[in-house]
Amino acid sequence: MYMGYKFEQYMCADKPGSFPDPSGEVNTNVAFCSVLRSRLGNHRLLFSGEVDCTDPRAPSTQPPACYVELKTSKEMHRPGHWRSFYRHKLLKWWAQSFLLGVPNVVAGFRNPEGFVCSLKTFPTMEMFEYVRNDRDGWNPSVCMNFCAAFLSFAQNTVVQDDPRLVHLFSWEPGSPVTVSKYRDAPYAFLPTWYVEAVTQDLPSAPKTPSPKD
Repeated sequence: MYMGYKFEQYMCADKPGSFPDPSGEVNTNVAFCSVLRSRLGNHRLLFSGEVDCTDPRAPSTQPPACYVELKTSKEMHRPGHWRSFYRHKLLKWWAQSFLLGVPNVVAGFRNPEGFVCSLKTFPTMEMFEYVRNDRDGWNPSVCMNFCAAFLSFAQNTVVQDDPRLVHLFSWEPGSPVTVSKYRDAPYAFLPTWYVEAVTQDLPSAPKTPSPKD
C-alpha cells in the first residue's frame, strides 16, 4: 500500500506545468475526494470517492473527464499471471473508476524490489475487453445488477433511523446477502458529537392531530 502512495508522489505535481517532488515523506492522510450524484435503476445515489490527479492534456478539463486513477501492481511475465490480473484486480479497478466516472487508470508495474519498471494506461470503458472471451471473467452488467439488487435489499432492510443501530451486511460468492444488527459497540462508528451536531438544527417531527383538535 505504501508503494502505491509513493508512486502517486512520483507521478503528481502540485500544478500543471510543474514537476513532481518525490523527495518528501508520504502523507497517507491527505486526499482529494469527488462528490457525485448519480442514479442506478430506481436508486438515487450520493457518494464520494478519492481521486488521485487530473490530466491537463485530457480532451476535456471538466471533471470527471479529466480525472486519472493511479495504481501499482507487481510485474507479470507469464500468461497465467495476466489472466489472473484481468479477472480479479482489473475488476476492482474498473468498479472504482466506473462509478466515479474516471476515464483512465495508469498502472505502474513494479519489480520485487519495489521499482516501477513500466507504465500502462487502461481506459476504464475498455477494461472489459480483456475478459470478454474468458468464461471465468467478469461482466459489467452482472456487477451493476448485483449492486442495484443489493441497494434494494438494503433499502427494504434499514427502516429505522437510529445512529446507534448498525446493520452489518455480509456476502460470500454463491450465497445470498445476509444482515445482522448491532447496537453501539463494536461496530458503531458515528461519534456522539457528530450525531448531535447534524441533528440539533433539524426541525422536529410534526405533531399528529388528536381527535380533540
